[in-house]
Amino acid sequence: MSMFTVIMILFLLERGNPLPLVNAQCTVNFTVGNAGLEVEGTLKVKDANIIFDPENLQHASIQVSADPSSIETGIGIRDKHLRRNDYFDTNTYPEIRLQSKSFRETGKNRFEGKFDLTIKSTTKEITIPFTRKTKGEITFYAGDLEINRLDFNIGEQSLTLDETVRVKVSASGKF
Repeated sequence: MSMFTVIMILFLLERGNPLPLVNAQCTVNFTVGNAGLEVEGTLKVKDANIIFDPENLQHASIQVSADPSSIETGIGIRDKHLRRNDYFDTNTYPEIRLQSKSFRETGKNRFEGKFDLTIKSTTKEITIPFTRKTKGEITFYAGDLEINRLDFNIGEQSLTLDETVRVKVSASGKF
């Protein structure tokens, strides 16, 4: 077997198994209208597993879990209320999960992913458009989405609290 053949086999084997993002730093920020004001908040990411090669999307995978008990909006009494059973019910549901299903490229460094989002006992398929950029050894991901909080049994219909929650997710790390 020639050296060229060995190199080609190794290249093809690696292309089938993209490397995971190492030491990924992830953030989840959200905004929702409440009584005419924009309330901003964050959730801490418990775990993130990102395997993403733009040249091999069929083997790409993104799994993220966030801790709803870590919710922080800047007002402690509101945060405590959001942890109760009428909102996130963090004693019963200690994790929010995001699991990729498929990806497609939509432009240079632009992608769209289909994901299953699980909040409390409800799982819904969502689409997240996102960007992927690399600077030196660091790769950055950023995506925005909107969800209807009532679809996930978060709170009740309200005259003061918007149903639509805008979410920004980001991750960075080395492959």
